[in-house]
Amino acid sequence: MPIIKPVYTATSTVTGDVTVATTTSVTPAPARFTVFVTAPMVAGGITSIPAASFIDDTGAAITTLPAVTANSYANVYINGVIQPTSVYTLSTTALNIDDEVTVGAPVIVEFVTHTATSTSTPTSTLGVTTIITT
Repeated sequence: MPIIKPVYTATSTVTGDVTVATTTSVTPAPARFTVFVTAPMVAGGITSIPAASFIDDTGAAITTLPAVTANSYANVYINGVIQPTSVYTLSTTALNIDDEVTVGAPVIVEFVTHTATSTSTPTSTLGVTTIITT
């Protein structure tokens, strides 16, 4: 006698949606460093200010300036006037200005770093209906 094999067919239907809500925040973090130009910094038509000459916003001495990264930028102010990037070069060890800055003038380097944070929340209204037939 042959073996009897049952045959089943299952058909499933998926309905509904999946939605995702995303919230992104970008937070700037400024840091400012100040120095008053001294005579040894000015020579040969340029002003070279070592990083160790700057103080931070709390008045603490620093040894290096922050590096400019893809998430940050720097502004340089001389006597409160923002300077175009074409007149200075900035590194972690020094600020070099392509001109003689007046002795006693304040120079401020402002770094702004941006941090982005995103949170995604999915919501599902999916339903599955399965019909089994023999």
